[in-house]
This record gives sequence, C-alpha cells and structure tokens, in this order.
Amino acid sequence: MTLEPEAVSASLANSSWRDALIRFVEQAARSGQTVVVSAETRMLTPDELARRLMVSRSTVSRRISAGEIKVIKVGNRNRIPYPEARRLWDEQMDAVAELVAPDIEAELFGDED
Repeated sequence: MTLEPEAVSASLANSSWRDALIRFVEQAARSGQTVVVSAETRMLTPDELARRLMVSRSTVSRRISAGEIKVIKVGNRNRIPYPEARRLWDEQMDAVAELVAPDIEAELFGDED
C-alpha cells in the first residue's frame, strides 16, 4: 500500500486514508503477514544526493552529464528519483566492500605466505 503525500494532505479533514491504512494492517495481521511502514523521499536534489553519497556536488553534476546518473527534469532542474539514489548507494557500498575485502580476509585468517 502506498500513500502519496498529496492524497494525505488533501484529506487531512477526513480519515479515509487512515481507515484504509488500518484495514490494510488488520488484514495483513489476520493473515500472519508483517507490515513494514517506511517513509521515502521520492526525489532528491543533486546537493542532497551528494551529501548522501559523501561526494562533492560537482562529482554528481559530472556523473549526471555523463549519463551515469538518471535524472528527471523538473522545469530546468535535475531531480534524482529515490530508487536511482538507492542504486548509486548500493554500488558505492559494493565497491567499498570489494576494496577492503582482502584486508579483512587477511586480518581474519592471516596471511598464508
């Protein structure tokens, strides 16, 4: 179930979205399912992405220009969809893990020389 901010804001006076959410959770509980509630930023600015990835704004701009980061134009501004930001974070963490894996392996298992 996805609740869009616009729908919630438009119906703050009535409880239709709250009732739907409660029914959804109750139905899931009856069937033995777990419900995970989370909030995601749907779009990030290049500055926000740079902060999250711990890189410079110019690095993000270069990668956007090179086509390495998929963006959506909002007017004349670039916005990065959250799934794209997540993909970039996962790639970055995979690269870090690959980089440090030999050191961790040596520390855990010792050098076999």
